[in-house]
Amino acid sequence: MPIKKIAILLTTCLPLPALAANWVQLQGTEPADSGRFKPFGFVQPTYTYYDAEPMQGGNAAINGQYQFQNLVGPTYEDKAQLQFLRAQFGARGNLGDKINYFVLTDLGHNLTTVQHNVMLTDASVTFNHIPGARIRAGLLKLPTSEEALVPNPTSYSYVYYSFVGSALVQETQFQTSSGTGCTAIAGATTLQCAKAVAGNNAFRDWGVQVFDTFNRGKWELGYAAMLSNGGEIENMLGDSDGNKDFTFKLQASYLFGAGKGVAREDANVFLWRQSGDRRFGVSDYTRTREGVGARYLKGPLRVTSEYLRGEGMIPGGPNPPVPNANGLVPPYNLNIAPLGKADGWYLEAGWRVHPKWEIEARYDEYDRNTDDPAANRLFQTWTLGAQYFIDKNTRVTLNYEWRDQEVPYLSTITNAAQRTNATVVANNFADRLSVQLTWHF
Repeated sequence: MPIKKIAILLTTCLPLPALAANWVQLQGTEPADSGRFKPFGFVQPTYTYYDAEPMQGGNAAINGQYQFQNLVGPTYEDKAQLQFLRAQFGARGNLGDKINYFVLTDLGHNLTTVQHNVMLTDASVTFNHIPGARIRAGLLKLPTSEEALVPNPTSYSYVYYSFVGSALVQETQFQTSSGTGCTAIAGATTLQCAKAVAGNNAFRDWGVQVFDTFNRGKWELGYAAMLSNGGEIENMLGDSDGNKDFTFKLQASYLFGAGKGVAREDANVFLWRQSGDRRFGVSDYTRTREGVGARYLKGPLRVTSEYLRGEGMIPGGPNPPVPNANGLVPPYNLNIAPLGKADGWYLEAGWRVHPKWEIEARYDEYDRNTDDPAANRLFQTWTLGAQYFIDKNTRVTLNYEWRDQEVPYLSTITNAAQRTNATVVANNFADRLSVQLTWHF
């Protein structure tokens, strides 16, 4: 969409009732007739299997062991496991004509609930008093990647998020480590020894968001801007380091006119950016994440693509790359690049071949620590999937992922034993099979 046309829309459009909601609008507002209390939720029993063998050929610390990337999270104890990956229950509704709320909890077994049996993942109130500037406050999804915002139980088509989306957009909080059991990579210039001290944020944060959608004929322009804590989502009473994040997203859509809500047919382009400081040791480091992408949905065909990049606080994975006696429940040692850089992208498509069947394919690539050759790792994943829709509330998803890891600049690792270990870990990176049942109400 030409920049001139976007500018015209921004200056001439008045807020009008949306023909259909984008993800930010959909999750932040309620229809006028939805009532005061609407319970909702979903469960996702999931079976995951890694086609993996113990590592061989490295040093004694890894020989005969499974690397954590070939074990089922969140505790990384087995290469095959059946678990309730998510079990989320909540309520939403209207508190009068111009105020609505959204509350959601998670009782599942995943990287967000790894330290707690029950996690509050959403708790927000939206005030719709100002034309063109709705205000939403509390714990909510940040206006970032398309993958992060797609409603999982109704509209996300895969069992697991892309490698690049999981690595760059989801966040875990880190602290400096004494280095016990954490060995620096010889030749690397950006890595420091750290420890993870919390589960990931599930794409969410505590803060205040201003957002709205403007329509002109078949065109729709949406925006969202959010000021948030940039900390652990368990910490609802304050900001641990006083630093704040600013996140914004812009989206322009052409509406084809069919469907509404999560099923609307449209073509859109979007860009987003998140930036804020993180306290690590005695210093603050700027953590930036940003992306640009497009999505098309019409009839039986869906296509989505997004490029993402990050700078600052780039996690390098557990060090050593094998679980300890307690699995990988925080706190655990890992390498992190406080000034590091990474980027990646994904392209995915789905085809509804029958009212009850859909097939999809996705390619994603994640290039980690691009500014540090010895620490650089390239991850490439092909995913082939199928969904069977039992009824409007129940579906089964089957995925197979061909996963590859490369060490592009092996010779820059100056320690011979570490070069060998890097090769062993990369070559041992296994494919993954997953089957998931989703039931929502």
